[in-house]
Amino acid sequence: MKRAKWFVPMLLIVVLLSSSCIWLFLSCVDFEGPAVGTTYHVGDTTTLKFTKLTFEGFYWLGSPTPTLAGEAAIHNNLMAGHTGKDLNLNNISVKFEFKAAYSKLTLYFGEYGGNINLTINGILKNTNDFLDLDGSTVGGVLISVTMATAEKGLLTLEGNIHSFSVGGQELWIDHVCPEK
Repeated sequence: MKRAKWFVPMLLIVVLLSSSCIWLFLSCVDFEGPAVGTTYHVGDTTTLKFTKLTFEGFYWLGSPTPTLAGEAAIHNNLMAGHTGKDLNLNNISVKFEFKAAYSKLTLYFGEYGGNINLTINGILKNTNDFLDLDGSTVGGVLISVTMATAEKGLLTLEGNIHSFSVGGQELWIDHVCPEK
């Protein structure tokens, strides 16, 4: 009798995991798991919401080689404009390796100084801020930027997205959400 009691919930879990429905529940990387103060450096990796994050070098404007001295840290000061914890990128980039291809990606950001590195499908754009990229196409992907305040906004990417990374000097990001 105990076996039958657990069969239906287990079957439901297997169906969800093997279907695209799971994408709806697990797709956004929101940085709620790590403790506030957790710090990452170039070469570090972590997995959040079944997504591998790799921390990489950051390119300053006009520099052909990346700096490897940056760090990323988990905060709960709402600097990216979303609820809960966010990730501060300080002279570092983070590459997101999602489990499936996607056609749209959104992320909340707060940019408070320095330049931005945005890499889509292997094409790096190094610019003063996200607004410089609004309406442009990078790696076959359309970029839209909607500002909520002078520093905080929503970045939306639409197109055939195979790879994605973002970096900054005084940049906070949160709720990085791909969609199929």
